[in-house]
Amino acid sequence: MLVRKRVFIFLVILIFFSFPISVDADMGPKPKLIVIVENPPEGEYYLDLLLDYDMPLCKNLSGPETSFDAEKLRILNEYNENGWYCALAHGTRYTVWGKLTGNRSKEVMKHPFGYFGLPERYKIIIVTPENEVRVTRIIERKSYSSVVHYDYKTGEIKEAAGISLVWTCFRQFLMSFTSTIILESIILLLFRFKKAHTLIVVLITNLTTQVFMTLVMSTALLVFGIYASYVILFGVEIIVTTTEAIIYGSLFTEKTRKIGIAYAVSANIASALAMLPLMYLEYLLFL
Repeated sequence: MLVRKRVFIFLVILIFFSFPISVDADMGPKPKLIVIVENPPEGEYYLDLLLDYDMPLCKNLSGPETSFDAEKLRILNEYNENGWYCALAHGTRYTVWGKLTGNRSKEVMKHPFGYFGLPERYKIIIVTPENEVRVTRIIERKSYSSVVHYDYKTGEIKEAAGISLVWTCFRQFLMSFTSTIILESIILLLFRFKKAHTLIVVLITNLTTQVFMTLVMSTALLVFGIYASYVILFGVEIIVTTTEAIIYGSLFTEKTRKIGIAYAVSANIASALAMLPLMYLEYLLFL
C-alpha cells in the first residue's frame, strides 16, 4: 500500500510540472516555408504561392488592398492557370500568412509563409517590377519547415537540405532514453525492486522500445509538427506499455506478475508525461 501511495504522489507531481498553467489553442509552432530570392531586382516585385484548389474562404493579405500596387495585385488575384490560384492574393481554404513584398536581408529577399493552410505542393509566382509573370515548376514540401532558394536571374529553384532525420532521431533518442531510464529507475526504487537482474531487463527493454519510439516520433515531428505528434505519441505509448507489461510481468523475478505489470504501466505513464515538455523543447530549439 505504501508503495502505491508513493507512486501516486510521484505521478501527480509529474503531471503538475508537465503541463503549462494556461493553454492557448493557437499557441506553438506552425508549419513554415521560407522562399529566399537570390539576385533580386532593384524595383518592387510581388511573390506569392500557387495552390491547385479554388476555395478562397480565407483572405490572407497583410494589410488593406489599397496599400498594394493595384496592377500587380490584380494580376495575382486573377491568375488561374489550369486550376492554380494565388494563396495570399486570391485566398485559401485555411489561413496562410505571408508578405507579397518580402523582407530584404543583405543581398537576398526573404519571403516567409506559414500557418495552418501551408500547402504540401505549390508553385511560386512572381510579378516582376515590369508587371510580367513568372511561374516555377511544382515544388513538393518535404518537411514541416522548409527553405527554397529562387534565383531571380536564372529562374533556378534549389531546395535547401532538410533537417537530417538521422541526427533528429539520434538527438531525440538521447533525450528520451536518458529521461526514461532516470524516471523508471526512480519508480523501480518506489516499487522496491533491488536486484541487478531487474535493472538489466529494464535497460535492455527500454533500449529496444526507445529505438522504435524514436524512429516514429522523429519522423512525426519533421512531417506533421508538434501537436499532431502528441496524438501519435499516445498511440505509440499504448504499444510500448503493452510490450513492456508483457516483458516485465514475465521476466521480473523479485515480485509477482501483477506487480511487474503495474510497474510497467506506472513507469510508462511517467515517461510519457515527461516526453511532452521534452518534445516541445526539442521542437522549439531544433526544428
